[in-house]
Amino acid sequence: MANPYITLGSPTTGGGKIISGQSSFLIEGKAIACVGDKASCPKHKCVATIMAGDNHMLVMGKAAAQHNSPLSCGCMCIGDQNLTIGDNGGGLGSETIKSSNISSATSQNQIDSFADEQKEIHKIQFQIIDEHDQKPLQELLYEIYSKDSGELLVKGYTDKDGLTAIYESEYSSEAIEVVTVDLSKPLEPL
Repeated sequence: MANPYITLGSPTTGGGKIISGQSSFLIEGKAIACVGDKASCPKHKCVATIMAGDNHMLVMGKAAAQHNSPLSCGCMCIGDQNLTIGDNGGGLGSETIKSSNISSATSQNQIDSFADEQKEIHKIQFQIIDEHDQKPLQELLYEIYSKDSGELLVKGYTDKDGLTAIYESEYSSEAIEVVTVDLSKPLEPL
């Protein structure tokens, strides 16, 4: 299956466009969009963040966004250019290693070394429900922060089922904190 990469100006399913990208990597003269880059979202009236991408195509250490990469608002990116990546499910098999000029032991050590360096990625999604009537809270503004550093990782609005967007991260669900803001009530003075 082939998926086009997302570039600056690519459309989204919410009627918006990708508004930031990595200018160090151009496709057809446009900056490629990666995880963490932004998109406008008229549907949810927000600036959304690209949440996931192709972990095999890294630009400046970030996964490149592809067609159907999710946004923090729940919408998806739409690929609109010609460079695509095919996934044939292949990789280094044992026959390839045996037939190479490099010894099998050396190749296996390199593969094992590479596997140790990969970080564990968690897919995290929260459902926010009303504590009184146990119903999902729709279109509620939320922010997800790292408990360790306090860094804002993502923000968006819950969907019709009270679910946040799926967030792919090296953080586990125990290492992050979800903060919600009820805009129907006045904020407390600072």
